Amino acid sequence: MRPDSDIVPLDKRTPGVATIEPLIFPQLERLYARRAEKLRALADKDQEPPVLLNGEYFLFLSHLVEGQKGLVEQSPLAEADRASIRALAAGGYRQDELEDTLLGLTVWQSAYAQLVESLKPHLQPDIVADLLAGLETPAVLSAQAALLLRGQYDQVDPGLSVLLWAALSVCWAQAMSQHEDMPGIGRATHCPCCGARPVASLVLGGDREGLRYLQCSLCETRWHRVRGVCVNCHSSADLQYYTLSEKAPDQAEACGECKTYIKVFRLDYDPELEAVSHNLAYQLLDSLVVQEGFTHLGFSPFAFPG
Repeated sequence: MRPDSDIVPLDKRTPGVATIEPLIFPQLERLYARRAEKLRALADKDQEPPVLLNGEYFLFLSHLVEGQKGLVEQSPLAEADRASIRALAAGGYRQDELEDTLLGLTVWQSAYAQLVESLKPHLQPDIVADLLAGLETPAVLSAQAALLLRGQYDQVDPGLSVLLWAALSVCWAQAMSQHEDMPGIGRATHCPCCGARPVASLVLGGDREGLRYLQCSLCETRWHRVRGVCVNCHSSADLQYYTLSEKAPDQAEACGECKTYIKVFRLDYDPELEAVSHNLAYQLLDSLVVQEGFTHLGFSPFAFPG
C-alpha cells in the first residue's frame, strides 16, 4: 500500500490469510489531499491523455476539495451530529419528514456556508452571491438537499448540486466512519452505510491484492463485493468487460442479464488512480458502453445532470 494512500493497511500481526473486511473507511485528510492533487493535475491543458472538460472546472473542484479537507481538520463533527446523521440515513431518504430533519440538522448547512466562504477568492463575486443566497432561506436549501439525497438530481441546479453534495458528503463521511458492520453488505448495490450510489468499483492492490470494493459517492466508504458477479442483479451468467486498451486501469463491467454496468478502476494496475477525479475526467468509455444499451449504476458527485 502506498504510504500516502487513504486506505489503512491491514494489521500485519494477523497470521495467515486475513479476514476480508466488509467495510473500509478512508482517512479523509489523505483522501481529500490526493483528490485535490489529481484535480489540479487534470487542470493542466498539456497533460496526456487530454481530457474533455474545461481545465478551470477541475481547478475549481480542487479548491472545493481543499475546503472539505479544511473542514475535517479544523471543524470536525461532534458526536451528537454524527449520531443524528447516522439516524437520518438509517431511516432512508424517502421518509416524509426528510426536509424537516435536514432543516433541523444545521451542521451540513454550516459546512455549505464554510465551503462557499473558502471558494470566495476563486469565484467571481456574482457567483458567490448566488451561492450564498440559498443560505437566506434554509428551508429551500434543505428541500434542495432532500432532492439530491433522493436521487432527483435533475430537479436541482447542477452548480448548486456540486456544492450541496460536497457539504453533505464531508459531514456524512465523518459520521459513517463509526458505522458498524451489518448483514447484507456483501450484496449491497447502494452504500450499506448511507444508502447512496457508488462512484465505481475498485480492485485494490497492495495487501488487499485483487479484492473488489465499491466506493460510495456520498460518504466515501468502500464495501466489499465479490468479483465476477453483477453488482446490480448478482448474476454471473453474462458479464462483459469493456476497455479502451489492454491493461487499462479503467474498465466497464456490463451485465447482459439486467443491462447495467459499473466502472471498474484497477488500482492493482495503477495505484496512483483516484476514483472520483478519474471517473469525471475520462468518460469516453462510459459513452461507448451506453451506446451498447447499458445503464450506468455509478454516479459522479462532480457531474450532475443539467
